[in-house]
Amino acid sequence: MFDLKGKAAFVTGASRGIGRSVAVSLAQAGAQVALIGRDTAALDETLAAVLALGGRALALKADVTDAASVQQAVDAARAALGKLDIVVCNAGAQRLKPFLDMTQSDWRELMATNLEGTIVTIQCAGRGMVEQKSGVVLVMASIYSFVGAPGNSIYCMTKGGLAQLSKALAVEWARYNVRVNAICPGWIETDLTRPYMQDQKAVDAGLRQIPARRFGQPEDIGPLAVYLASDEASFVTGQAFVIDGGQIAH
Repeated sequence: MFDLKGKAAFVTGASRGIGRSVAVSLAQAGAQVALIGRDTAALDETLAAVLALGGRALALKADVTDAASVQQAVDAARAALGKLDIVVCNAGAQRLKPFLDMTQSDWRELMATNLEGTIVTIQCAGRGMVEQKSGVVLVMASIYSFVGAPGNSIYCMTKGGLAQLSKALAVEWARYNVRVNAICPGWIETDLTRPYMQDQKAVDAGLRQIPARRFGQPEDIGPLAVYLASDEASFVTGQAFVIDGGQIAH
C-alpha cells in the first residue's frame, strides 16, 4: 500500500517546513525526489534527511517567480531522474498586514510566489505529464482557501485561487490520466507561521479555534501527500483535503 517505488517527484519549497516533510515522506515511500528551493544550505539539510533514510534525491536551486529558473530545474530533474511522476507545488509566501496597509509591492510578492509560482511550476512540469499520459500534481493551498482571517486578505485570495486552479486542472487533465488535488493545512508550526507564534494571546486564541487543541506539525502533512501521490488514490482528483485539527469544522 502507498508504495512510490519507481516514481520520481519534484517538490518546490523543499528547504524547510511542510515542503521538507512532504519530500521526506515521499522518499520514505520509495520515490526519488528533486528538492527545489532558493536556500541552498537549507536544501542540503533536506537532502541529508532523505539520504539518511536511504532515499535518493537531488537538490536544485530555483526561484518559482522566475519561469526560466523553474524550467531549468524541471529539465535537470527529468534528466537526472528519467521522468517526473509527482509534482508538489509547495513554495509560498505570507505577509501579515491589514488590507489598507498593503502596498502594491506586498500583494505582487504574494501573487508572484503563491499564484504565479504555482502556475509556472505546473506548466513546466505538467507538459511532460500530459505527454506521458500519467502524473500527479499536489497544490499546497490552505484553510484560507475557504475562510477569511484578519490581516490575511491577499494571502486568502491567493490560496483560494490555488484551490480553484486545482479543480479546473483536474477536469482539464483527467483525459490524460493526470490527477490534481489540493492540500489545505491549517495552523502548522513552520517558519511561515512563526510571526503568529510570537504573541501568546494570539497563540491562545488560535488554540481555542482548534478542537484538537494543538497546532499541526509539518509531519502531519507528508502522509496525505504520499496517499494522494500513490496508485491507491487513482480515482481521487479535483479535491481539496483539509488538515486543520477540526478548525473550520466548527
